Amino acid sequence: MLVTIFLGILSTFFAYISKFNDSRWGIRITFFLIYLFLALRFNFGNDYEWYQISFDSISGLTISDFLNTLLPYEPGYVILNWIFRDAGFFLMTAFLAIFNCIIYYKFISKHLPRNLYWLAIIIYIFQPSFLLLQSSAMRQSISIMLFIFSTQFIQKREFIKYLICIILAILFHYTAFFLLPIYFFFYKNDKLSDFSKVLFFIIYISLFLLSSSISPYFKILVGVFSEKYEYYQNAAVTNSGLGFLYYSFLFILTLYFEKSQSDENRLLFKISIISFLIIPLALIIDMTGRIGMYFSPATIVVFPLIFKEIKNKYGKFLFASVLILLTLFQFFQFMFSDNYMPYFFHYKTIFSSILFR
Repeated sequence: MLVTIFLGILSTFFAYISKFNDSRWGIRITFFLIYLFLALRFNFGNDYEWYQISFDSISGLTISDFLNTLLPYEPGYVILNWIFRDAGFFLMTAFLAIFNCIIYYKFISKHLPRNLYWLAIIIYIFQPSFLLLQSSAMRQSISIMLFIFSTQFIQKREFIKYLICIILAILFHYTAFFLLPIYFFFYKNDKLSDFSKVLFFIIYISLFLLSSSISPYFKILVGVFSEKYEYYQNAAVTNSGLGFLYYSFLFILTLYFEKSQSDENRLLFKISIISFLIIPLALIIDMTGRIGMYFSPATIVVFPLIFKEIKNKYGKFLFASVLILLTLFQFFQFMFSDNYMPYFFHYKTIFSSILFR
């Protein structure tokens, strides 16, 4: 935990000083530090050991084995393991770390001004759903990054390129299937009407109130997936009264400030709206927690943009304080939880693996 906290403080510092220079060397140092953290990690995360074991298992398979055997891995992930079977699992992990850092660096630097990088980095590192859980959920993290990359094609109305990205995402994690119709939802990307915003918030509240009643029907929909995906959301804080107020507060601000955004950023606000609507369902339905992980990264950009839009200095301070404090609360709650503490609390590097082998 201390290593993660140190990473967060140092990365935020370098992201913050980016505002004082025309170049982006500050944010580049930030992502270099994040890269080292991700590339050198060993047995960090609740799925790490499983992925390391599966790498050895997949590396020994032949094409015939793959064609004739029902494997518990998506084909894209199998091919990735085959590519790195001579280089080794550690080098594959380092390669995925590069992919991760490039995608999030481009994402943040494209949509935010330099003076807001620091807030995005705080959210990215300390909100457990992003850096920490995606470092563990290696297959889905690839799919998530492909979806983040594909959002530019929604904006440009390039359906074929979007479709290619999503098909690739499905090859790494079957839950990406739900992303196929997203293009058509956001194709026009017009400003939301006031009626639509009120309707979205009513749906959000209703899902909290009726989630237990509709869950059996939704489980039938997600039952097309054979694998029982693990639930990765931090439900404890969301399911509390404080969590409900916190997310409702953020949702209202997201709905309100959607109208003042550029076309590119408005798309991210709409994607964030989907992530809010998934939160109530994710409390009781495992699969929706995984689906929500595709949409929630948009908030890494959306929340700093909300901060930018608030003109009153006291309002800015209040918003930033609530956002940072609750993000840190979720971080510590996650780190000290029985489910995740054994896997994320102590950070180890590949050098410890080599040294004590």
